Amino acid sequence: MFKAIIIGATGATGSQLLKKLLDDQSCELVTTVGRRSSLSGKKNDKLRDAVIPSMSDLSSTEKYWLDNDVFFNCIGTTRSLAGSASNFVDIEVGISNQAAAMAHKAKINHASLISAKGANQNIWAKTWLHPLFYMKTIGQKEQSVLTNFSFLNVSIFRPGMLLRLQDKQTWLENFSESRGSGLRVDLLASSMIHNAVKNKLDPVGKSIKFFVGN
Repeated sequence: MFKAIIIGATGATGSQLLKKLLDDQSCELVTTVGRRSSLSGKKNDKLRDAVIPSMSDLSSTEKYWLDNDVFFNCIGTTRSLAGSASNFVDIEVGISNQAAAMAHKAKINHASLISAKGANQNIWAKTWLHPLFYMKTIGQKEQSVLTNFSFLNVSIFRPGMLLRLQDKQTWLENFSESRGSGLRVDLLASSMIHNAVKNKLDPVGKSIKFFVGN
């Protein structure tokens, strides 16, 4: 049995992860931290839902991080949704660092983070050159659990195109799905849970693992 805490539980992958964890008999308790409630429909006794006014300050959520086995970072946005390059960095990197700090302070052993294929904090990038800027920012996000804060086990998932399984998909998602490429977010969520369960049942000491999708 394990206990999990999630940030980004209302997003495309995070909502799938939450749903599957609540249905998973090996998961004892799921805690979500976010600006919006993750509850949908009937209340679930396995779910603790911490709703806060801003993700830029997680200090009020300290008690929710205690006694968890795995921290899932499913935070994800786009520059257009964020409104600016600086806001994009604040969300992807800033919130990730804040959450990793809380998880580290609570002595959570396993950190599991959704990144992106090609992420690299060291590449040259300018804010106006979005593809490279995106990869650099996501690479910086990875450092929240790789070097900025120390965890016994770290799992980094680097998928390519994600298929969000929403009513309105982008043209690129539709194209990828028609070509049989892209990774469904429900399959990514299942892989993250499988990895967490394996890590809990079969610990191998300190480890850093990267999982690269198509």
